Amino acid sequence: MSNQENGTQAYYENNAWSFIERTLYLDMGEHYQRFLSKFRKAGRVLDAGCGSGRDAYAFKRLGYQVDAFDSSAEMVKSARKLVGIDVQQTTFQAFKSEPVYDAIWAYASLLHVPYAELPLALRNLSAALKTGGILFASFKLGDGEVTREDGRLFSMMTEERFRSILQDVPDLRLEEARITLRNKPTLSEEKWLILIALKTGGKPRN
Repeated sequence: MSNQENGTQAYYENNAWSFIERTLYLDMGEHYQRFLSKFRKAGRVLDAGCGSGRDAYAFKRLGYQVDAFDSSAEMVKSARKLVGIDVQQTTFQAFKSEPVYDAIWAYASLLHVPYAELPLALRNLSAALKTGGILFASFKLGDGEVTREDGRLFSMMTEERFRSILQDVPDLRLEEARITLRNKPTLSEEKWLILIALKTGGKPRN
């Protein structure tokens, strides 16, 4: 884990409960609807970088089979309690799975991975998807790696940069990219990039 990622993990270990209080009750309905419409009802979902377990809990209540992981021990503890599943503690770079998932949800989580390591992280997620499965990810809109005063790293993202990163992930194809406003009242003007990628089976790119 890089020094930047160590700073990010330290933030979530030391500020877990204040972060959970700020984010646990956000209205995620629009994002859920768009995500869940892309694959079959009652499919198997991975919440990658699950944080408090808010989204994994919502998917479980809707009847989906859910697994989850997070790198923070405190977040894993919260998610296990909330969702009632054995949440794995691991990083995107270390995560390994057979291709068992219909969909992967990586909401505001991959954005903490440095640019240089995003291809590895995305290849690991792709390997966990069934052919035809989807990856839903969100990043703060912008360019460059930004480290905040609180120690967290944010890899800002544009559609063009994400397409470039996918050149190193041959079995993921970007299907949809859209810009939204963050659904936090205090940050209403902050723009986010929402991305949906499809696992195609690894055919060579032209």
